[in-house]
This record gives sequence, structure tokens and C-alpha cells, in this order.
Amino acid sequence: MAPPSRGPEPEPERDPRRSEAGVASLVPGKVLLIGAGGLGCGAVLGLIAAGVAEIGLVDDDVVDESNLHRQVLHRPHRIGWAKTLSVRAELAERFPWISVTVHEGRFTADNASFLLGGYDVLLDGSDNLGTKFLANDAAVLSGKPLVHAAAVGTVGQILSVPAGGKPCYRCLFEELPAPDADAPSCAEAGVLGPVPGVLGAWQAAEAARFLKGEEPAFVGRLGRYDSRQLAWRSVAFRPNPACRVCSANADITAVLPTGYGGSPCPAS
Repeated sequence: MAPPSRGPEPEPERDPRRSEAGVASLVPGKVLLIGAGGLGCGAVLGLIAAGVAEIGLVDDDVVDESNLHRQVLHRPHRIGWAKTLSVRAELAERFPWISVTVHEGRFTADNASFLLGGYDVLLDGSDNLGTKFLANDAAVLSGKPLVHAAAVGTVGQILSVPAGGKPCYRCLFEELPAPDADAPSCAEAGVLGPVPGVLGAWQAAEAARFLKGEEPAFVGRLGRYDSRQLAWRSVAFRPNPACRVCSANADITAVLPTGYGGSPCPAS
């Protein structure tokens, strides 16, 4: 008996840069992403799906076994690798047409302006409040749009900051809480695996809107997502006339190393 036919062999996948349709689908512009964890992995995949082909990654952490259930671009054989290098290796295998620039280390007051100078949009996927305030201030002062997100436990939040602010993250949250504030750390609170993926995908969609000159969905709106109830609500907010970084009377005119001390991530 003759073996069953397997049918014609599938054609190998083509690099979309080599076709007119692929080139036309790419979104011009470069996105810098702080964090290559749960939010970052979701955002990277969303950016690629949206057609963004130039991505920068900033992170100082390494892949741990406890990350794998939610940080979907890391693999068991890359435990111990720098997360930035792990993501770049994964994307090189799956999406070879994507350009990934790695910036190993933290996003700090010392390097913020330099890093932002090479990108068009900043995505904040960090896990601490100090970095979130720093990302906001650096983006506003550099004239670059920012998409913030946070995920803790079973909930998350997102908001977008237009170039120059008005409104910005600090318009809503104003000041970094004191180090002894009663807020759980990310390690203490944990996070449900799908939550950062959802928020990261929304961040990517917002970044693509900024790059294409479209109206962002979350400027002047804080979106809150509750995965337990599959519930979504948003709270509108306006520019704060007393905002320290984007108002007419702003007193923050540069990011300083002493202004963003460590603080636990928000229980949003």
C-alpha cells in the first residue's frame, strides 16, 4: 500500500521587508521600552503585531524560573540570561526582520535624556514607582510621548502622556510616596500571569497610535482593568495647574539622581 500523500510542501515564510506589502505594513518610528518582564513581553509582541520594527529595551534584571509563567518571551534554557538579551534572542528566531537595540542596565536620571534622544515613544513597563515618576518627567522634558502601565495582583492600569504633558502622570499622582508608605511590593503582591500581557498589548496599541499620528485612547484618562470581574473602567483627569513638570509654573526642569528614590510598585 502506498503511503498517504502529505500534500505540497509549504513555502518558507518570507521576511516581510522583502515584499512591497510587508514594507507598507511597517510603522515608521522607534519605541523605547523600560522593562523586559510581563508588561514588556506583552508590549513587544503587540508592537510587532502593530507593525513597529524598531524597538529598544532597557532592563537590568535576569531571567528567573518564577518569571516564565507570565513573561512569555523568556525560555527555560535562558534562565540566568539578562532579560534584554533573552528577548532579543527570542525575537531573532521568531521575527528576524525586527531591529532590537539592547540597553542593559536601569533607566536612570543619568541616562534618561540620552536614551530618549534616539526614540519617538517611551513605554513604561517598570515595576517601581520611582522609575515611573522618572519616566514621566524625562519624557515630558524631552518632548516625547509616554505610555504608562502597571500590573499588580489581578488588576492593572494604563494612561498615556502626550509630548510635553498636559496632562501627565504627575498631574494625577503628583508626588512619589515616602519610602515607608503602606504599599505592597510587587514580590509581596504577585501578579496574575495574563494581566501584564493585556496591559502590555494596550500599551503597544497606544504607541502605534502616537507613531501614526492618530488620536491616543488614554490621554487624560486613567484606564483600570480588573481581571477577576473582567471589568474595565476609566477615570478622566485634566492638566493640573500646579503640576511640577508640565504646568506653566513647573519647578522640575531636569531629572536629578536624588529625586526618584526606590519605592514599591503601586497596588493599582
